Amino acid sequence: MSERTDAAHVDLLDAIMAALNLPLPSIAVADERDYYRLLERRALAVRITLEANRAVSRDPRLAADVIRTRTAEEPVTYTPWKDERDGGTQ
Repeated sequence: MSERTDAAHVDLLDAIMAALNLPLPSIAVADERDYYRLLERRALAVRITLEANRAVSRDPRLAADVIRTRTAEEPVTYTPWKDERDGGTQ
């Protein structure tokens, strides 16, 4: 692989990590439920993008762009968990 291809694959992996790296939810049942639903939707979007875009090996940046767009369409709407030791409250 060339340096350009390597950089494109790193970009794709960064997009996948950003899509799936969600803040933990608060201990409220509704927040936990919303967290798992969002994680499922984002994981499905990543999977569909990778399966539908067989050209990932040819153009991983295109897949990264699609994943970032889909991630932006599914924002975090639940209350994230905050550590009381850091001044957060539950």
